[in-house]
Amino acid sequence: MERRGDVAAWCEALPLLRRLAAAQGRADEVAELVHRMRTDSGIVAQLDELGREFGIPAVGARSVVGVPGVAPGVPVDGLFVCPAGRCDRDWVRAPGVATPECHLFGEPLARATSERRAR
Repeated sequence: MERRGDVAAWCEALPLLRRLAAAQGRADEVAELVHRMRTDSGIVAQLDELGREFGIPAVGARSVVGVPGVAPGVPVDGLFVCPAGRCDRDWVRAPGVATPECHLFGEPLARATSERRAR
């Protein structure tokens, strides 16, 4: 079973994977996997294999160490998350910097709310 963090890591790596696939004439193959990745489980293993074929050694979730016994707090203003809630990708906006795009769904990351925490 895939982890949401693995989906987040591939979301961030999709621009690279798309460029490499286009250079090798395999853009349609990647587009199909991305389409399936929006709803299906188990796609990460196929992306890992395809990434290795294109020379991407490894894509993995960031390691976040929390404090045992302490729940995460309410997100600060400026925290953005996956617009569809499909993964654990999060991003903190610096002043004057545009919100990045979700490479899986093709829309900007969504502002996190107390009901919609990043993790």
